[in-house]
Amino acid sequence: MNSTSSSSPSPRTATTTTSTTRSHNFTGFAKELKDFSKLLTVETIPITRGGPQPTEPWKTLKRTDNKTFLPGQPRIAVKDDAGSDKKLLEYLQKCHLTKELDDLMPFMRFIFVQTPSFRHITPLHHQESRERKIIVDEHPGLHLVWYYERIFVKPIPAYFYSPAFWDYIKTADEDLLKAARGFMRTYYFLIQYPTDYALACKIGLIPRIQEPGAPVDPKEPEGRLPTYEEYCAFIEPFQHSTDHDVNRRFHYGEVRLTRINRTALVFRLHLAYFHIYPQWGSYLAHFLAPIITTFAVSTVVLNSMQVSLAALDIGPDYPKNRGWPSFVDVSLYFPIAVIVLIASVVALGITGILIMGIKDMQWANKTRRAKRTDPNAGEKSSGLIW
Repeated sequence: MNSTSSSSPSPRTATTTTSTTRSHNFTGFAKELKDFSKLLTVETIPITRGGPQPTEPWKTLKRTDNKTFLPGQPRIAVKDDAGSDKKLLEYLQKCHLTKELDDLMPFMRFIFVQTPSFRHITPLHHQESRERKIIVDEHPGLHLVWYYERIFVKPIPAYFYSPAFWDYIKTADEDLLKAARGFMRTYYFLIQYPTDYALACKIGLIPRIQEPGAPVDPKEPEGRLPTYEEYCAFIEPFQHSTDHDVNRRFHYGEVRLTRINRTALVFRLHLAYFHIYPQWGSYLAHFLAPIITTFAVSTVVLNSMQVSLAALDIGPDYPKNRGWPSFVDVSLYFPIAVIVLIASVVALGITGILIMGIKDMQWANKTRRAKRTDPNAGEKSSGLIW
């Protein structure tokens, strides 16, 4: 097929090829999904320049049916011109790159350590056991970021089903390829059981299959959901991606928003990476809670000290009958007991935090060393104390 684009001053000869190359690392598909994968093709257009410079190929995506948009995203056109291709690439970069988190990750170890393991991901069905609400969010920088009783999960886009898409981004943007591969690797651990898959389909994490030329089912006008077996065949090759094949953010699994916010504050001088509370009143109320708690504890300690000092000031000048000696003794020693109790609780809490921090540091260092030789390095039972 020959095509000429008026947007480029250089003559081009276009040849359309459908991507069928299967890379063991990331593009394996089940036979049941092959028809769907033909929704997109990669058009390779050699650009001939004057002089001795070699011909440079330019790849773009095209639909094989009568539609002109990216599968699952009617806002983004897929056409044979440089302008549409630029908008397509900008859209994909916006939807999948995690540059802010990539830049923060090297500093995470200084904010009481994050275990650098991509396997540290809790299956979907187990999130409820940890009292976490799954929030579907398209922002790539919030995928698998958790905050107390909530965790953000980005759904799989429909165009990820197509091998042609992976062939396209492989040459269009290497960073985009790494981010997409890392993102899909997380789903290998998120969905491990049929219960996970059923939940993912229910909340809209799994895209539907739109088979070209197939009759439209009135009950499923947007296409059908893949079976669990089809999904497993689709996702299985992504588990073979190593940390070298993915961007830095996906060297980690689930990450805690509070630690990311502290890292952004200390090392980037930003108030937060993501404001979970958009209003300043809510943000300050949450921020002031530990300060108010500290003030309340300090007040109790100071009042206890004042009671003890007042009991000492009485000295021998108190009635010797009706139980006053016992009352003075209690007034003298009970506040001291309260102070000792508070100090013990605080010391116990600090000791526990230090022990957990040291264990995390040892585990993180062990994981970093073992990653080079142990394929199961960093595997840990999430949420269990051991």
